[in-house]
Amino acid sequence: MLSLFKSKNSYAQPAKQVYGSVLEQVRLPKYYKDFGVPDSFDGRFDLMLLYIFLVLNRMLGEGRGEAEAFNQAVFDAAFADMDQTLREMGIGDMGVPKHMRKMMKAFNGRMNAYEVALKEDDLEDALGKNLYGTLDAIDPKHIAKMAQKVHEIITVLAEQDNAEILQGCVRFEG
Repeated sequence: MLSLFKSKNSYAQPAKQVYGSVLEQVRLPKYYKDFGVPDSFDGRFDLMLLYIFLVLNRMLGEGRGEAEAFNQAVFDAAFADMDQTLREMGIGDMGVPKHMRKMMKAFNGRMNAYEVALKEDDLEDALGKNLYGTLDAIDPKHIAKMAQKVHEIITVLAEQDNAEILQGCVRFEG
């Protein structure tokens, strides 16, 4: 049974599992072939942020208590991995904080943009500016297809039991 008194650290492992599920989705070739997401560091990063947003947004829909602690643990897992990835890419100790600040700024911007977009029913515009923002020419069919996919994922997430997600089990496909 989940307790209202669980600490943030008690969600560390489930959050890592959810983040791992996000990364599995980001690695699927279909997003780059069928949805036109840029197959680049930036494109993969933005797709990852979109998936993280979908999880965080779903959890906040359940209330603030455990959801906030869990969402913080997901954020922590993601940024710990990004820190490690930057280091593996050869960015030195002095450069990592600068890159992390940029990534955190992007994270905050995307979370806000997608939240507003869902409230205002303007997801295609937010996807065009963010997920597809590095492309010179954006295919509106790809944006529409991705917006439809996002709505499908939202539905799948909404159907899942909150306790399962808090335990690290998340599905993005029906």
